[in-house]
Amino acid sequence: MTPQRVALVTAPTLPDGMEDTRDLLTALHEAGAAASLVIWDDENTPWDDFDAILLHSPWDYSMRLQEFTEWLAKIDRDDRLLNSHPLITWNVDKRYLIELRDRGIALPETRVADRGADLTADHLAGMDAGRVVVKPVIGAGGRRTWLCSSLDEAVSVARAELRDEPVLIQAYERVVESEGEYSAIYLDGVLSHLVLKVPRPGEFRVQNHYGGRTYPVAAEPWMDSYGRRVLAALPNQPIYGRIDFVIDESGEPKLMEIEVVEPDLFLRYHPESYRRFARTMLH
Repeated sequence: MTPQRVALVTAPTLPDGMEDTRDLLTALHEAGAAASLVIWDDENTPWDDFDAILLHSPWDYSMRLQEFTEWLAKIDRDDRLLNSHPLITWNVDKRYLIELRDRGIALPETRVADRGADLTADHLAGMDAGRVVVKPVIGAGGRRTWLCSSLDEAVSVARAELRDEPVLIQAYERVVESEGEYSAIYLDGVLSHLVLKVPRPGEFRVQNHYGGRTYPVAAEPWMDSYGRRVLAALPNQPIYGRIDFVIDESGEPKLMEIEVVEPDLFLRYHPESYRRFARTMLH
């Protein structure tokens, strides 16, 4: 029987992948797959040779969106992409959060504007006048994200830094600093594991390249129920996904983001998850 051929897609700036790459490749090989790490913009890659394609660490996609979108369209056939192309396209634009809010998923108070240059105080009318986060609707890794001390500052930042881009403005959840942000990882609709991400003192971003720290934590039963409710609100179901949420000061969960494009799934914090993910990709 010919082994299933699996491509783990990475960025040209990450030719060796990321922390989870080696062990995930090993798990795939042990499961009988012919798996390899490939760079998404390598014109010499024979994409038609692969049976399954995982967007593993193409973490430059938001900075090269048009090229990346064209590449996705070129390789998309026979449901080889894990997850589906329509779901990836939906998740790239953070305005999906408004859609999820309208489906009953609680968020930090969130507003959007089609262009930073067009943002005015009227867009933010009724928002709490405390700190707010400003970011582009298409972005990743905490890049070009600002914590503003007032709504007026948020308007100024959006106009100056994101003038010609759609912009997302959210009320800042202070519990990120005091308690951290949870990430629940789902594989084929089943909760695999949970981590807690904590920013370094004086920082609001939890990513490790900003000094954030990550810890494995045990999931409480209600967290799985919450995660399943979030997944049920998606336009279609992912094979893999990461749900980022906080527990606000009233004890209720609020969705920060859901990641179904190229998330870090933090497999290294739960080593058994490598084999679990390999089986998920191959079944």
